[in-house]
Amino acid sequence: MTIAATATDLRAMLRDERTGSAGEPAKRAFADFHIHTRFSRDSILSEERFIEVAIERGLTHAAITNHNNVEGAIAVRDKVAELGLEDRLAVILGEEVSTADGEVVGIFLTRTIPRGLSANETADEIHRQGGLVSIPHPFDPFRGSHIREGPLRNLAEMGKIDMLEVFNCRVTLQRHNTDAAEFAKRYGIPGIAASDSHSRFEVAMAFNAMPTFDTADALRASLLENEWHASRSTVLIHATTRWAVWKNLFDKWRGRRTATGPILGPATPEEVRREPVQRPTPSELPPKEPDDQ
Repeated sequence: MTIAATATDLRAMLRDERTGSAGEPAKRAFADFHIHTRFSRDSILSEERFIEVAIERGLTHAAITNHNNVEGAIAVRDKVAELGLEDRLAVILGEEVSTADGEVVGIFLTRTIPRGLSANETADEIHRQGGLVSIPHPFDPFRGSHIREGPLRNLAEMGKIDMLEVFNCRVTLQRHNTDAAEFAKRYGIPGIAASDSHSRFEVAMAFNAMPTFDTADALRASLLENEWHASRSTVLIHATTRWAVWKNLFDKWRGRRTATGPILGPATPEEVRREPVQRPTPSELPPKEPDDQ
């Protein structure tokens, strides 16, 4: 595990990692599991620009995790296929879900999970889709949307967390990443690094080097051999997300849309409770466990 001094140093490391000792490309995955595109309200990163930069900087796998929709990930996956680049970049369908208890990320999803469910219900739905549960920036107090400690602990004790961000490049104070790493170690949860990219500048500021994978089960096994590397973003990077929010609002006011699907933002647990969306019917949710009845 490495924390690089600069993004330039980190990307040089990624180039070196991708080249084996004999000068041949290493048969490993170099993945980032937390990336936003223009389908998030706080990003204007287009599919084409993301794909170009991700491949140029050496990523082989990318989970697109826009706020409260999987459509943005589908758009990136389809654009990769259209460009004939599927052998160079594997796109994983994901979503950063605003649950009633704070944000939870699902990857290897097949459809959007609605916001407003509890963290426990959301984790169950992710697993029902055959996906993996990841917890983003769990101890960052500067983001009101982060998961609350009680529900986080409950998920960990029930064994419902498959991976946890022990290093998020956008976390302002390193001690909050350290808190996440200590929590993951305490509960035996595989740790990952995540760029949490919202702009092209941030792409490949974190990568996870591991045996290659193409399914959720294969990734679960590969996580046991993960070696993550990352560099911290400047606090000024948050200005790019504020700019994206205002630009998307202005474009909406002008009647212009930057995406063909929903453009949504993060929501705090308080906002989710105040403005709930329609919940799935009981038949659409996994059956309750005996202890819950």
